Amino acid sequence: MGNNFSHTRIPAVFDEMHKRLGHEFVTDWNKNELYLTRAKEAIESIQDEEVRKNVTNLQKDLFNHVQAGDTANADKVFKELKEIAEEQTKRLGTATATVLFNYRFRDNGHRFREIERIEEIPSAKQMAVRGETAAERVKALLAKACWKETEFQARMMSEIVDPMDQASSIRDLCETYGIDSSPYVYDKFGNTVELIDPLFAFGNETASNVLVKERFGPPKGYQRALAKEEDGIAKSGADKWIGLRDLNRVTFEFEDPLMLTLAYKALAKKFKISGLKNKFESVYVKTYDQPPDIHMNLDLGKGWLVEVQLMFASVLTIKKELHKFYDIVRAKEPTTILSPLFDKPKTNEGRVKEELKRSNKALDSVKNAERMNQRLSFINLDGGDGGEGENKILREENRQLKARLERLESFVREKMITEEEAETILGM
Repeated sequence: MGNNFSHTRIPAVFDEMHKRLGHEFVTDWNKNELYLTRAKEAIESIQDEEVRKNVTNLQKDLFNHVQAGDTANADKVFKELKEIAEEQTKRLGTATATVLFNYRFRDNGHRFREIERIEEIPSAKQMAVRGETAAERVKALLAKACWKETEFQARMMSEIVDPMDQASSIRDLCETYGIDSSPYVYDKFGNTVELIDPLFAFGNETASNVLVKERFGPPKGYQRALAKEEDGIAKSGADKWIGLRDLNRVTFEFEDPLMLTLAYKALAKKFKISGLKNKFESVYVKTYDQPPDIHMNLDLGKGWLVEVQLMFASVLTIKKELHKFYDIVRAKEPTTILSPLFDKPKTNEGRVKEELKRSNKALDSVKNAERMNQRLSFINLDGGDGGEGENKILREENRQLKARLERLESFVREKMITEEEAETILGM
């Protein structure tokens, strides 16, 4: 943090990274293909099918040993699973470093440089609730989160996602939030910095104009919330430790480092930040113990804290796989990891999951098309109605898809799928 990264350091950084990480660098910084290729290779290697199959078979053995009361063999398999999980977390941590390097230097570091200057803020405690026991307090907090979820999602969309995706330029976006645009609108050569840089488009699609994607997390389960509360009490020694600040949560996903920075600036303008961790380590890091992001707690009002994470798309992809192995790493006893982590059989709930996945993709497609059409109509090249007719059609299609998506998400709320499956679905 706070290492004052600048363009003048880039040659030295490249040399140092070459020595420490063994990356093959090119002196022509315009050749971004090298970084994209390495990142693509890292993403393609995330899922090791042999390891997944081995973990699944070991989990089956673990289940059978536990059911048979064979403690010795259960502990042996549990230990083997732990060793595999630790090895895989290191491998995925290295993949994370590779893709993050791509985000840092794809444009010579210009759009990334402000991220490392985001300062950390100590965390505040969650709003106090009535309850004599940890169980009573957790139940009250979970109920409060349910009441707050609609407001939380609406404000994240109306105050962050929509203004960002509807902006016509960096200057326009900064003016919307009252942000000083001078550090962002020009590069070191005095050239105007574009709002949408083809190098940082989602999926490397140069026509994409989506700047941020929102991924709202499902409600936290009671048992997990209670365990977290009790663990906090044990660590702090307090009688009534309240640290559940992630009961309403969202991950904002970015392809463009500059947009991540501006999203942070926008959140700081709209909300009180009650805790912030900048997990983007030094450029010399070879691996990551946990996915790098900007992890924030915001005060939604009257002390109710919510969790917001700002993360790069490729890092989020790795995180989804990493989370499976992290479940094993943090397991304290064999009985906590008896359910299969991979290749779960598809039941009716599985079909709901697939349908929701298709709806999410269709919704993203329509949302992207509508926003592109809105910008084209703003320019109004043909002198006609500015594409308003097409906009109306797209808005209606968008409305219908949203209604369909809401119906499918009700299956999640009605517990037709597990919390873990819901986390995967809503994190896509």
